[in-house]
Amino acid sequence: MNDVSGKFIGVQFDKIDILRHIYRMYFSSIILSDLVEYAERKGADVVEFKRDAKVFQENQYISYQTMVQYLNQIGQMLNDENLGLHIGEQISLKATTQVDNIMQYSETLKDSFENAVEYSKLISDALHCTLQKTGDYYSVIFEENPNWKVQQSYAKKQILDLTLYSCLKSLVTYTNRNYRPIKIHFENSKPKSLNEYYRLFNCRLHFNQSKTQIFFERQIFNKHKKNEIPGLLEDLKEKVKDEMKSLKGEHKVIFELKKCILRHKPERIPIEKASQNLNVSKRTLQRKLKLLDTSFKEVEYELQLRLAKTYLEEKQSSIDEISYLLGFSESSAFIRFFKLMTGETPVRYAKSLPYKM
Repeated sequence: MNDVSGKFIGVQFDKIDILRHIYRMYFSSIILSDLVEYAERKGADVVEFKRDAKVFQENQYISYQTMVQYLNQIGQMLNDENLGLHIGEQISLKATTQVDNIMQYSETLKDSFENAVEYSKLISDALHCTLQKTGDYYSVIFEENPNWKVQQSYAKKQILDLTLYSCLKSLVTYTNRNYRPIKIHFENSKPKSLNEYYRLFNCRLHFNQSKTQIFFERQIFNKHKKNEIPGLLEDLKEKVKDEMKSLKGEHKVIFELKKCILRHKPERIPIEKASQNLNVSKRTLQRKLKLLDTSFKEVEYELQLRLAKTYLEEKQSSIDEISYLLGFSESSAFIRFFKLMTGETPVRYAKSLPYKM
């Protein structure tokens, strides 16, 4: 790769990323209709959005970048820092219909949430969900896909808020009772205003936690069940069986390596430390990555480039600050890296952006 120009390397890198990882980093394209419907209800001019959404929906899935762009543009049009919460509150999502139906026809509330965890990838692979029972609580844990973790903060907040509120709505719909969570843990920092969170969730909120997690009383799960309609749940699952099989996740080795790299930010960890964290030898990790037609350097560069673009698009950090956040020893090293990967300087890239994305 060092024998070709920086510009060509950038093009080659993007091409490899698209072809190799076609089965990851997606949202159901149906969610665009949900966003446009909400924006139209709020009086926004959605003519262009409708046209674009129709084009995107010719495919079953959209990329993270498309999702980020739509959320940013609609959020700016409506001037809404809590867009995700308000969408969840005010419309019924068409994008979640398949999962909602499977949940509502599950025999018990616990089964309902376990099915939601299993079938959530019909909606997106951005958040990995697990159901956990501890003490007096049942909780749902939400962990960001490392490829989603490097996207813009505003979009990530809206998707997480929408998911949390959808989780609560599913519980209320199943039980036909107006339950509320006991508490919610957020991995991210405290936002400027908590008014909408308290209004909609009416529970304790804790920020800067190790993971994002919504807690419900255990007794709610113990006492709610439904009379099963023979064969209905199986039919609903059968309808999505082929789609579920087609949704192949990123290989575990690459997925865990990305998580490891991001956990250590702003430090840039060497392969020796990464392999130690993954409980394998350096040689074993290199061999596994080679079998997957990639390398430690390529995986790290993919994350570095996406993070760099994210910081530049958000327009809240200087070049020096971005250099530090990415783990470069000095800003000149970051500038060389960015130009090598894209063919242009970070400043030029930032100036080419039409607005704060």
